[in-house]
Amino acid sequence: MRSELVFRANDKVANRFELCHLASSSARSMVRSSVGMHLTINQAFEAIGGQSVRIFPTEVPIVEEVASVPLLDPVI
Repeated sequence: MRSELVFRANDKVANRFELCHLASSSARSMVRSSVGMHLTINQAFEAIGGQSVRIFPTEVPIVEEVASVPLLDPVI
């Protein structure tokens, strides 16, 4: 059953690592002491899979090397 929830949620979140992060943070915010964690994780996947909008991973800017390291003259 959980695999169906994961596949449905994976259709909404493009990156599987983003999906894991989103599911774990959602489950932590939804946790209650009277409900088992496995049920809370399933509810988090249901909530992610039930979204009408696809969630794309955030763009991380690539930092290029600005200055090169100066070459030192060897001392004899």
